[in-house]
Amino acid sequence: MGVQSMRDWHTHVYTSTYTADVSGVCSAMYELGGMTVLHDPSGCNSTYTTHDEPRWYDSKSLMFVSGLDELTAVYGDDSVLINDVKKAAEDLKPRFITLCGASIPHIIAFDYRGTARLIEKETGIPVLPVATDGLKSYVSGVDLALREWIRRFADETEEPVKNCINLLGVTPIDFSGPANVKAMKKTFEDLGFTVNGCFAMEDSFENLTHAYRASVNVAVSSAGLKTARYMKARKNIPYVVGLPVGKYMAGRMADAILQAQEDGRNRTAFDERTEGDILVIGEEVYAKSMAEAVSRTGFAAGRGLAAAALWPDTDEGLDEDDLYDRVNRSQIVICDPLFFNVFADEKTKMIELPHEGYSGRIFRDRIPVFASGEFDAEAFIERGK
Repeated sequence: MGVQSMRDWHTHVYTSTYTADVSGVCSAMYELGGMTVLHDPSGCNSTYTTHDEPRWYDSKSLMFVSGLDELTAVYGDDSVLINDVKKAAEDLKPRFITLCGASIPHIIAFDYRGTARLIEKETGIPVLPVATDGLKSYVSGVDLALREWIRRFADETEEPVKNCINLLGVTPIDFSGPANVKAMKKTFEDLGFTVNGCFAMEDSFENLTHAYRASVNVAVSSAGLKTARYMKARKNIPYVVGLPVGKYMAGRMADAILQAQEDGRNRTAFDERTEGDILVIGEEVYAKSMAEAVSRTGFAAGRGLAAAALWPDTDEGLDEDDLYDRVNRSQIVICDPLFFNVFADEKTKMIELPHEGYSGRIFRDRIPVFASGEFDAEAFIERGK
């Protein structure tokens, strides 16, 4: 009997996992004045607050865990959760309530929508049901939460305003602290656009209710893609996918937004490359935008190098053998430092770019301001391990 490879078992032995969907919901709702209830025994809530949420130690938000126990799960006694949420809502009077959950409610077929309706009827407070299962990545959770919030609170009677954009999929899981968000907003404003809403970081409930004033939605991360498609279907607002990583990508973004505004067609601001001598590993929109920016540098062009992106999203699954092969075919790899010890070898140059959704807060102080037209892709690619 021969030795079986990891591919035969589809196991992940060396790589970490990306932040879960429940943390994505909590992160998207953190600043909007609501109360978020995570239906779970308690483990997922502590993971979110201690690893995935940098704002937790500096600002307040109403984040609760239901404390689901074995008997309640076995008997399906939803009244325990309903009564606890009602009591908390009476004391704290949140603007709205978001109800999400981890894997155990998913296994016992917990009815999010039905429970949300009961709580809303008895409290008079809007309740957003977000049926997460703790088994997908944060991308799914952020998108589900933003879509539900827009469906419930955005004013659909408003009309688009020229050169007015929304930034969709903005949370610390991808952008870390506020520096990247502020720099990103400034970049778009310097390009001549008004940032109508930033979903959902460094913005307010009141301002975001005007979401439909935007003439174009900009999905700056994959966590904003489904929300962009939802708004396209509801009010025919076109969207652009991309991130202004440096001067070149900022220009590509501006051109794509103006074209989308003109003809109503969705656009992508980067070229799709599946293979390259330089590999960028990370969240899809960031990685592809970074790959485009790096490919246009004098460093890469002068050496005949092109960059490609790889998003080892746990929702889709990427076997470690495949990931290892891609890394070893590359001359340069840009990735979170947690990948270094797994894949680095003597012939591959590793350049670190930490991702909070992958390594949490371990390398937070080493995350640069990359979501900006002022980001120097040339200097960045010349760095080494």
